[in-house]
Amino acid sequence: MPRDPSSRFQRRSLGIDVGSQAIKFVAADLVAERVDVQTAGSFTIPLGLVTDGIVRDPKRFGRSVRAQLLEAEVACTSTVFSVPSNLAVLRWLNMPLLEPDELREAARFKVKRHLPFPVEDAYVEASPPESVDEEGQGPALIIAVRRDVVDSRAEGLECAGLEPIGAELEAQAILRVAERRLGEQSALWRDASLTIIDVGATNTHMYVVQNQQLQFIRGVKFGANLISQTVADALDLATEEADALLSRPETVLNPDGVLHLCVEGLPACMRIQPALERLTREFLRLLRYFRSLHPERSYAGILDHVLVCGGLASLNGFAEYLEQELGLRVERARPFAGTIAKFSKSSFENVVNRQEAYTVVMGLALSGLESTRKDQGEAGLGHQFAWSRAA
Repeated sequence: MPRDPSSRFQRRSLGIDVGSQAIKFVAADLVAERVDVQTAGSFTIPLGLVTDGIVRDPKRFGRSVRAQLLEAEVACTSTVFSVPSNLAVLRWLNMPLLEPDELREAARFKVKRHLPFPVEDAYVEASPPESVDEEGQGPALIIAVRRDVVDSRAEGLECAGLEPIGAELEAQAILRVAERRLGEQSALWRDASLTIIDVGATNTHMYVVQNQQLQFIRGVKFGANLISQTVADALDLATEEADALLSRPETVLNPDGVLHLCVEGLPACMRIQPALERLTREFLRLLRYFRSLHPERSYAGILDHVLVCGGLASLNGFAEYLEQELGLRVERARPFAGTIAKFSKSSFENVVNRQEAYTVVMGLALSGLESTRKDQGEAGLGHQFAWSRAA
């Protein structure tokens, strides 16, 4: 069927980031080369509906998602959804240059001894090697995820009336946002290496990217809930109320670890340095571990630049606190930078004030837009690893 001539210039994509406690969504249009964000938001889901990364009741999950998207007037149905990085196995293995289907089968054979689950129960994807030796082989990134994680999420979204067109690791959604940001700068910056710290609610991940390739990924079971719980206990609040306080623009973290905030119209301050120190100790441990794996010359310059994302990254002063404690240059992700926002003023202020929490879901929406461009015959869109329902 021929395409609508105007479709070449405008397409829509919906990103859905499925967490264990909340779901974030971003609907975006691609108008020529410009990304227009149509709507964005988040909502909590019933406790226990998503455990260990698996949607336990897809129909109930679908009803919850559908009700929230209808309220937000989300019209798009083509959806790219998230897969938690901590549930994936990533390995760099030598692979030959093959056609995509043949490469995937070869990857399944090679990676199976590295998996903690049967390869028959996994989706496996591999990036083609960018260069090969005289034997015709080169390093390729192979990713494996249990099928029940991907399929249960796809089924739940189908029950919401959506069309899941792909699934993507949180890590790669974040990398897409980072690459887009670097791509808008000079060629020198486009090839720059950087470290990304994603502070989730209960898990924090560190990614090292070199020459636009993911080289290292590790996670720890510490996250923003550690800070939220500290605030909640000190002020006798529910954790959700503490989260809301931390996301307010007037809340500021000082370099000495003292948090300044406003509670019921009155200024307050509290020392949260012990909780922050637990986080920074984990970051430093990961940095030391990465250094231990590589000769110094191979990581020189990589660990100088840190991009921080996740909800806690929106806290004013948090990036500066990390910079001081880690001794590295730290900046916030800013996933909506360079886009046009077309939703209501109140929604815009709510989202933009904590836009680092939307880094993953913005990357998912961009993935859907890139898939559209690929359908239109455009190339050169960079690496992405997605699982379709037919994979």
